[in-house]
Amino acid sequence: MLESLVHRLKVAALPLLLFGFCFGLFTAYLLLAGFMSSDETYVAYGVLNASMLAAFLLFVKGIEGSDTSKYGFGGTGPTRQSLFVAILLVAAFSLVVMEPGFVLGFSRQASPTLFVFGFFLFTAPLVATAQEAVFRGYIFKKLASKTTLVAALIVSSTLFAIQSTNPLVLNGSSVNGVVQYLFSNTLTAFALGIAMCLYFYKAGWSLLGPIVVRSGMLLQQNLSPIVANTTGWEFTFVFQLMGFAAMILLVNAFVKEPKLLAKKYLDLQIGPKKWRFLQRARWRAEAKRTLRAFAVVGIVVICGVLAFEAVAGSSVHLTAIPTGSMRPTIYPGTLVVVQAVGSPSQIHVGDIIEFSPTWFNGSVVHRVIGVGTSGQGGTLYSTKGDNNTSPDPLPVSYGRVTGKVVLIVPYLGLLVLSPQLDVAIVAVLFMSSLLGSSLKSPKPKIGPRRPA
Repeated sequence: MLESLVHRLKVAALPLLLFGFCFGLFTAYLLLAGFMSSDETYVAYGVLNASMLAAFLLFVKGIEGSDTSKYGFGGTGPTRQSLFVAILLVAAFSLVVMEPGFVLGFSRQASPTLFVFGFFLFTAPLVATAQEAVFRGYIFKKLASKTTLVAALIVSSTLFAIQSTNPLVLNGSSVNGVVQYLFSNTLTAFALGIAMCLYFYKAGWSLLGPIVVRSGMLLQQNLSPIVANTTGWEFTFVFQLMGFAAMILLVNAFVKEPKLLAKKYLDLQIGPKKWRFLQRARWRAEAKRTLRAFAVVGIVVICGVLAFEAVAGSSVHLTAIPTGSMRPTIYPGTLVVVQAVGSPSQIHVGDIIEFSPTWFNGSVVHRVIGVGTSGQGGTLYSTKGDNNTSPDPLPVSYGRVTGKVVLIVPYLGLLVLSPQLDVAIVAVLFMSSLLGSSLKSPKPKIGPRRPA
């Protein structure tokens, strides 16, 4: 077992070393970009990708003494078919991500300058070639040759997502900002890596198709004169995932990996006719299992919510916090459990309460900083948000207090505040299930022959 672990570490050393070198280039670019003009950052980005391509060639030809045909630049697949499928994938992805515009309308983007237009027109193939060569051609292919195909796919896509994440954006961002960036950028890059790895493998280890797809996507994203209107970043993320799911379905439909490739990487040991039969049966079984899994999860969630309400009764309810007035105690997106109080004496200075003030249309969750009495003898509470510089405008009477916060659960409130995020999470789970169905190989049970 130890020898196997050492061997795997040796196999992963060169791909991880190449990634570390490229990530260092990316970090240097991010640090220097703050001192550059807009046009200079474009030029620096082109230099970054040219340097990544040069690093790929250095590792392949200089360190390994190998040939680029081994890593995707010598595929045996038909060129016309590869170009047709690549154009089809770009068209399908573009159609899916633009779909909200047919309902919510389209917006016209500002026309790029001649320099920016020329930059993306001529460097899109360079960026696509560099990134596909490093992350699919070298890292994914090399890991897949010595480890499992699924492990190589996940690792290479994770590294690609890390390379696509700007840590400077995350530094100092709010919780909502971090969540939005990770979903919109990092997870999107991971899903793109998954789709391109699958296409690369299905195309017989040829990078021609993935490079054309990435070039088309870059041109569409940066030079398209119109963009679809959406109701928020969550819907943009969901439709991007739907676009990648459509690409995976089209790859499975139009690109069939060579039989010997399936034997080597999917442990397939059966004839082609039986392979097609079992593949259809497996897809039907996977679809049924996926639907059952979603149904079970939905039932469990609904039963859990109903059980909580039945046990807690009307004295306890859940509230999601949308603002940051209670930082650092309660961050936006936090879910709090509020318990009703039986008398004014149960609320003390320092408690966090939920109330409906006269100066705001809605509920507020703030801390009690003082307790007093009104002219009629009723109890009044002075409140203040921990992150606010001054107390709330008016004191709150006991009759307007909903209850006292008894439990704080970070992040879960995002599921209540953003139903679109729930849809995004379901889309991620669906795409994961779709990918698993694409890469599983049927392994028929081999038993004794029945007597004639």
